[in-house]
Amino acid sequence: MNTSLLSIGDICTETGLSSDVVRVWERRYGFPMPVRLPSGHRRYRAEDLNRLRLIAEAVASGHRPSMAVRSSTDQLEAMVLKNATAAPNPILDELMIATQNSNSEKIKNLLAEALFQQGLRDFVIHTIAPLLERVGVAWAEGRLDIHHEKLLTEVLEDLLRKLRNELDQQAKGPREVVLMTTLPGERHRLGLLMAALIYTYKGYKTEVLGMDVPVANIAKSARQVGAHKVAVSLSILTAGESVRRLLKDLQERLPQGCGLVIGGQGASRTRKVQGVERMTRLEDI
Repeated sequence: MNTSLLSIGDICTETGLSSDVVRVWERRYGFPMPVRLPSGHRRYRAEDLNRLRLIAEAVASGHRPSMAVRSSTDQLEAMVLKNATAAPNPILDELMIATQNSNSEKIKNLLAEALFQQGLRDFVIHTIAPLLERVGVAWAEGRLDIHHEKLLTEVLEDLLRKLRNELDQQAKGPREVVLMTTLPGERHRLGLLMAALIYTYKGYKTEVLGMDVPVANIAKSARQVGAHKVAVSLSILTAGESVRRLLKDLQERLPQGCGLVIGGQGASRTRKVQGVERMTRLEDI
């Protein structure tokens, strides 16, 4: 079986589009362009899947299909991110201003206020996650520089670790262990720490292995800590077929009974692997 070619059923499952919509886009816009097998069956290239997902997301957010199909991948990413960060939110506006001014104390005070008002789970989901999306858009548009992003990252990492440690100290009795990590080449830490905090809040004991860890070492660590499951954070930058191969390798190496779950922005843009749970939102934890 050629795993680089997908049926229209696979395409629809992965993107949420109907087969009718896919075929209309083929005729009108020339994308996706199927290949014809000797048997006469039509198949689609796996490398087109991520772009098709982005087009579907852009159209769902109100952009015209004709414009979305003509847009570059970078432009599509910007469309999707901008839509996700468009809703007005006063405290996020203030946090963005404090970040632009490199005012770490103001950032800390605003975060503490939001945490008090929202509670821990909603704070992570409705303040930290959308704040990072806004920062990503602002950086892409040149409104924030790298030092702004680095300063905010340090403040957030310190806070997320502090909150998780406090929950650990309050915990009583045995807890199932979740090993948190990222795959080789993945160096985005904040998503991992956010998920670890939510897992801890939900009553798990989380062991954060860190970033950019070889698959063999993830499996060894899972055995040593007695992990109930391994949670892998994927950013947009590490989505795709190479990630699927790493996930299959990791799945084969994990001890019997240890589950594997992926999450983060890259999770929805990586084709499903049988037996691997996929969480595309922090709310799914």
